[in-house]
Amino acid sequence: MRWFVVFYNFNRFNRIQSSRRLNLVMSGGGVKGIAYVGMYEAAEKKGYNWGNMAGVSAGALAGAFKAAGFTAYEMWNAVGSFDFEGIQMSNKVEKVPVVSGYLRYMSRTGRSGPDSVREFLSNRRDLLESIVTFSKEGCLFDGDYLEEWVSKELARKGVRTFGDLRGGMADKFNPRGYRMRMTGVDCNRAKIVVLPDDVEFYGMDPDKFEVAKAVRISTCVPFAFKPVELKKQEGNITKVYNLVDGGVFDRFPYWLIDSSKNLTVGFKLSGGEKPKFFSVDTALNVLKSIISAVQDIGIPKDVENNIKYIGEINTTQVHYLDFGLSQEDKEYLYNAGRQTAIHLFNKLESSRIGQRKGFIPLFASIFRQRWF
Repeated sequence: MRWFVVFYNFNRFNRIQSSRRLNLVMSGGGVKGIAYVGMYEAAEKKGYNWGNMAGVSAGALAGAFKAAGFTAYEMWNAVGSFDFEGIQMSNKVEKVPVVSGYLRYMSRTGRSGPDSVREFLSNRRDLLESIVTFSKEGCLFDGDYLEEWVSKELARKGVRTFGDLRGGMADKFNPRGYRMRMTGVDCNRAKIVVLPDDVEFYGMDPDKFEVAKAVRISTCVPFAFKPVELKKQEGNITKVYNLVDGGVFDRFPYWLIDSSKNLTVGFKLSGGEKPKFFSVDTALNVLKSIISAVQDIGIPKDVENNIKYIGEINTTQVHYLDFGLSQEDKEYLYNAGRQTAIHLFNKLESSRIGQRKGFIPLFASIFRQRWF
């Protein structure tokens, strides 16, 4: 009997350890991503750790920090070191070309709303080409500052390239076994790209691609930041490709994760950025409305979304471009993420307890009848 108890407890321990490892998918959401720090804090207190992770925009940034080994406490301190004023450029919003151009279009046609934004952009050129052209003519925020800050923070953990983020579970979706991957959009090819895997197209080694550069691409919100240029040598010609925020095509890249081995959970930053948001009362709201109209325009997906546990973090009080956050705003986002995660983890644990109740008592009953 003793050998059975030892064997049963050993296997039970292994199952418990395995059940505390989860895959993770995170949506985009700009500055709302501070909510992910609260989510991580809840996960740490519950004893969860992470297998493979995927995200876009804010989810890419949060995932990169976690994959590098940051605790929630360390992330919160990093947020405190970020100069939200420093990222803002001197451009006045009303002088951002896409804003002034759309206001002229609206005045001339009398049309407004999300559909009119797409008409305005498509009437000039292809939608993605318009994103590149307008963004290069002038934008609101400084992408260089963001990339430099991410690079400096990751260096504290000895992380520079994706080669430093090896150690995840290699599978059919993630053959190199990166702990964290993210997405961008190649506007020249109208194609979503997986970072770092797809940089091979540009003649680069995924292992040597800098994590901070990938985060910058994935967080490169159209019209707010200038596109990131990647160059490819094709014979005697150097071709330039313009990459922007992966959220333009898909704000929740669940298809980057193989959920057949570890349970996958997801978190979405909700509220304040949906396409129905539209206001022209201020130049900033015009810009927000234009950006909202060109987010999550859709890509065909070959993989079904089978993530059962998805936490919708209510971040309605903050828009994802509100870089002028107060301390109260930051704490609001942190607590929103923490509370949503606690609720989701409790739901997950209740489900697992329910599953065990159906099997263990039956097994114990059969065992007693057979051996005692």
